[in-house]
Amino acid sequence: METGTTVWLAKPEAPQDAQSVAVMRWAIEEDATREGSLAGECLAAARAAGLSAENTYVFLAYQLLLRFEEQQQRHMYLSEIAPFVEQRPPSQGVAARLAELARNALGRVLRLDRASTEPSDAGAAVGQGH
Repeated sequence: METGTTVWLAKPEAPQDAQSVAVMRWAIEEDATREGSLAGECLAAARAAGLSAENTYVFLAYQLLLRFEEQQQRHMYLSEIAPFVEQRPPSQGVAARLAELARNALGRVLRLDRASTEPSDAGAAVGQGH
């Protein structure tokens, strides 16, 4: 079962007053508490470097724009090579794939077991007087 993430983007609007800026700062601080948050990593680095509040948010904006640019470049590259990439068949479910792997492993074990219990050709040839 595939899971997806929905992102709702609001049209960017310039803040109208100090309260709007405070709300944005609060939202950034809240996101920064989430584990693995890029905003959190940037805020921690800025604070460790002793940046002022204004420079912290310039640093944050710069880092986020760099990451966004990397993503955009990656997307453009993948779009360019997509026609040359073979289409993979739909992936099997995890359970089906594990069952297939188990069958293959069991088949190998049984073949090895049969090979170790069957008489070898050399032994059979000696027993027949050749």
